[in-house]
Amino acid sequence: MQEGRTLLLPAAVAWALLVPCLESCGGDASRAQAAISDRPPSVAASGVTAPPSVELSASQVDTIRVAPAALHSFPVEMTEIGSVAFTEDPAIVQAESTLLGAAATLELTRKELERARVLYGTEGVSARELEQATSDEQTAAAALAAARIALHALGKSDAQIDDLIAAGKVDAPPGARGGTQWVEVNVAESDVSDIHPHQPVEVTVPAYPGRVFKGSVYRIYATVDPSLHRQTVRCEVADPRHELSPGMLSTVTIALRPPIQALAIPANGVVREGDGTMTAWVTTDRRRYTQRIIEIGLTEDGEVQILAGVHPDELVVTDGAIFLDNIINAVPSD
Repeated sequence: MQEGRTLLLPAAVAWALLVPCLESCGGDASRAQAAISDRPPSVAASGVTAPPSVELSASQVDTIRVAPAALHSFPVEMTEIGSVAFTEDPAIVQAESTLLGAAATLELTRKELERARVLYGTEGVSARELEQATSDEQTAAAALAAARIALHALGKSDAQIDDLIAAGKVDAPPGARGGTQWVEVNVAESDVSDIHPHQPVEVTVPAYPGRVFKGSVYRIYATVDPSLHRQTVRCEVADPRHELSPGMLSTVTIALRPPIQALAIPANGVVREGDGTMTAWVTTDRRRYTQRIIEIGLTEDGEVQILAGVHPDELVVTDGAIFLDNIINAVPSD
């Protein structure tokens, strides 16, 4: 004996067969039609799948919160772990001292060379002494060039180096003259192109929870750590009470560009489906809700940027989206 087989009919055919039966049996055709249409997603005669929708009962309406989709300000920033640095980088102090020494030596050797040339013309010195003076001057020039390169690598410009040589001394850094402090952060080399001097900076430290120290990017070092592939960014931060001490661990947030004004909805209104798509729910009457596939962008302060799928001022679910999603995904009971 063959096993029984179940014949599956298309919904339209099943309905065509069911209606006459209901009418002959005194059944409620409209109730049957509602039962079928409530099984999402519905398929129109054209074969296009309609968006899933849910109509709540009066007792369920209060479980959902809605609000118009509106613009939100999304900051474009980078956050890294850094540390409070010394008043001036010891490496920079050493490099500047080396530069001044090399500049002084070059000036001295040039005078000696000029003197040797004059004396050689009057046979006051030998050719060997002139050659030695020439060699000394070339060595001093090479040392000064190397010192300049070292300062370039630490972020000093040619104009700053020339001013330093002209002054003949290392000036006190800006942080030593007022209520400011230095904070350094190592940034991935792939992100350095987004950082520029004078960009706003916010710094927090565990020692002062809730406190935000504001400042700006001061210098971007030219060298990259070959082992970590990170580059040092030095920030000048306001510290009028002198609360920041060298060595403190810090969290540094750099504002890369002005904030973006974009359409957004609360994160509680966004649902990630099993296939990875993101959805939200919209309504016009706060009773019937329709699911939308959306594209999202930035996330900040509990708000999610909407790139597509929702229009400005549309009523969207801000709390309870998971509840609606569970309704349409619930397995029908036998």
